[in-house]
Amino acid sequence: MVKERIKIGVCCTCHNRIEKTISCLESLYNQKALSTGKYDLSVFLCDDGSTDATAFEVQRRFPEVHIIHGNGNLYWARGMGIAFSASKEVDPDFFLMINDDVVFNDNMLDLMLNSYSAAVKENNLVSVVGSFRDSKTNDWSYGGMAWNKRLYKDVKSVVYPKSPFVKCDLANWNCFLLPAKLAERVGGIETIYSHAMADYDYSIRIRKSGGQIVVASDYVGTCSRNSIIGTWQDVSIPLMKRYELLHNRTARPAKSYAFYCKVAYGKTWWYWFCIQYIWIAKTSLQYRIGKTTKSI
Repeated sequence: MVKERIKIGVCCTCHNRIEKTISCLESLYNQKALSTGKYDLSVFLCDDGSTDATAFEVQRRFPEVHIIHGNGNLYWARGMGIAFSASKEVDPDFFLMINDDVVFNDNMLDLMLNSYSAAVKENNLVSVVGSFRDSKTNDWSYGGMAWNKRLYKDVKSVVYPKSPFVKCDLANWNCFLLPAKLAERVGGIETIYSHAMADYDYSIRIRKSGGQIVVASDYVGTCSRNSIIGTWQDVSIPLMKRYELLHNRTARPAKSYAFYCKVAYGKTWWYWFCIQYIWIAKTSLQYRIGKTTKSI
């Protein structure tokens, strides 16, 4: 059961996108539920070396936010880990993991907690992921995924919101509600990740610990998909450059991705680690063939 007054430690990290960070916090503090006195909200923001005055502006507009200063080399996963650790000082009932590029609907907190209340009746160790729409296309952008590991193909499919909740396997941490009792069992955010994969890693660890992840009953806000232009997924970039980009700290550094593959796939981790290189080569070749065909 959810307590009458709920303490929530909100964890977030940011770097040089001041307007998005401010918009996110404004939408967080604009929750209808906060006017009811049902929630005690404590926000812990890791500002990872921003040079655009993000920390100053956040402190000016939201003096109650706890700001932890990074050196610019933490990136998302380690920044979230620091915010997560710092938020434990308020002894929250729940941790709410958020991205600073989201804009919440004003009923987000109610949706997340109501879905938790419904799901916890089936599993005492349940977490909730919120779904987002792309602000430009209105399509699903982030949230929960179903995971089907086949022999030669890893299929991840969208789990759309459904009332009162629907189960999923993997969660994006754009908005993720984690009860303290489940966090205590699973542990902290794995420090081997600098940026990507830490949320999927934690999802897998939740499931292995006997916990469950569910998708909240409705969309909780808007968040546009990250563009693949200029990244290792951009097929127009030369092959060797794509391999170089693959190993960027914001993509899939070899050491951390190998670690993730071991967590996710066990003894067959090497196959799934290598297949990304094959996929890059295949899609680059297909792109070049397509360009050649069009020019003939």
